[in-house]
Amino acid sequence: MAPRHRASIMFIGILVCVPLLALYQFGFFPEVAAWLGKALPRLIVLPAGGIKPCLWLQYGCYTVYAFLCAWVGLEMQALWRKIAFLLGLSYLTVSLTVSLAWAGILFEPFSGILAAWVACLGALMVKDAQPEGGASLPASMEPSPPLQKEG
Repeated sequence: MAPRHRASIMFIGILVCVPLLALYQFGFFPEVAAWLGKALPRLIVLPAGGIKPCLWLQYGCYTVYAFLCAWVGLEMQALWRKIAFLLGLSYLTVSLTVSLAWAGILFEPFSGILAAWVACLGALMVKDAQPEGGASLPASMEPSPPLQKEG
């Protein structure tokens, strides 16, 4: 991994995580989790004690997804593989919601899926903005050789 990719991954991850944290603090994702808590008992059989939210799991999930998908977006070459990765991650996240609900934990998958897709999209934009192959400049932008004194 090139050093410039490490910095790009860090910036993309941070730029995705901060707005998601703000959405959590302003109540958007807790409202979605409350809706999901009401909908899950109609879809699956839950434990007798009900389900309880686990915020540290939510924060950890979308943080890991943001940095992982930024890395995938920058390092993986084929676009179809990136999309397949995101679709698989989205499916596994929804499956994790059901599995954790059976264990009595309310896990809201939408913030993690949003973090994954936005981070990968941001990484695609960064990768498209970088020149192919690295550091070669167009001929019109090459520095001119130093002037020599006549003497």
